[in-house]
Amino acid sequence: MSILLSVVDNTGISGNKLVRAVIDLLAGKLPRGWRIAPSTVRPKGPSSAGAVLRIRGPGSSSASMLLEARSRVEPRDLGFMETLLRPDRELPVLIVAPFLSPRVQANLQTRGIGYADLTGNIRLSLSKPGLYIESRGADKNPQPAARDRRSLKGAKAGRLVRALCDFRPSFGIREWAKRAGVDAGYASRIADYLDREALVVRKPRGPITGVDWSGLLHRWSQEYSPFQRGHLRWYLAARGLAPLTDKLRTLSARYAVSGSWAAAQFAPVAPPRLFLCYSDDVPHMADALDLRPSEAGSNVALITPFDPVVYERTSEKKGITVAAPSQIAVDLLTSPGRSPNEAEALMEWMQENEGAWRA
Repeated sequence: MSILLSVVDNTGISGNKLVRAVIDLLAGKLPRGWRIAPSTVRPKGPSSAGAVLRIRGPGSSSASMLLEARSRVEPRDLGFMETLLRPDRELPVLIVAPFLSPRVQANLQTRGIGYADLTGNIRLSLSKPGLYIESRGADKNPQPAARDRRSLKGAKAGRLVRALCDFRPSFGIREWAKRAGVDAGYASRIADYLDREALVVRKPRGPITGVDWSGLLHRWSQEYSPFQRGHLRWYLAARGLAPLTDKLRTLSARYAVSGSWAAAQFAPVAPPRLFLCYSDDVPHMADALDLRPSEAGSNVALITPFDPVVYERTSEKKGITVAAPSQIAVDLLTSPGRSPNEAEALMEWMQENEGAWRA
């Protein structure tokens, strides 16, 4: 068996240096008795310009490898792999780059393509000789280009993400920015970033016509979490959550419930253990609900909102105001315990019922 890896000389460092670095990296991951080295054999066919590597296992077993080396691989660029996976290709492929983002790695894994980057993100599988290597390196590019420094941190980015999730495209940048309450210039820069990440579908300088809202929520959760802010306080509802919701129905103050309890109103998985609630006045809300401050055994988290968008597009469930499903999902993705599993269950419901929550 062989693994096909062709070298394309478009790397930021020279192609030879990148290949040499990858050889050294893989050599350090091989089991005792295995070896890897450049081969003098040239591949046949359209990849004849590629550099071939050979992995030798114990005894006489071996496998050839041909690297597809690139200076950068962005999610929207993954179309080039379709030519590598055409039906007449008998050999699997390994993609090599200085850095591969988690989203790129996930896309490669879905397509059954191996990969390796210089930070240590590796996934390589051989059936003969039997070999499987998987390791984790950096989640963020240690040497990002200027255009890679865009992030989804902050209230403005959060409002833009919520608008992309909650409203169905097609809409232009100015309309999107207006709905989110941010300036069009900032929205345009975020749109360019999301386009490179293949999280939105957009023609050059054109409107946004599609959104991968599930992928977008996962991407947002990497930089946003209510549990990372200094505005969260833990409490104990000594009598459980049922008396708590009874009291909440009588309050006139603005609030929005998120977390496990809110998710269970759409997609129940298990009895909710954590009651997460946004409030503009956390101490007053705690007094009104008769909550006790507690770090150990807490079942309630009261949070000062990062932005008033948490109160937008809410709904009423059992007489309780709950946050929008997109907000609940991202909150659960960043919550402790089984909450990420509850987020996935909620997003399955969202996928099947888009008409019920997307405007």
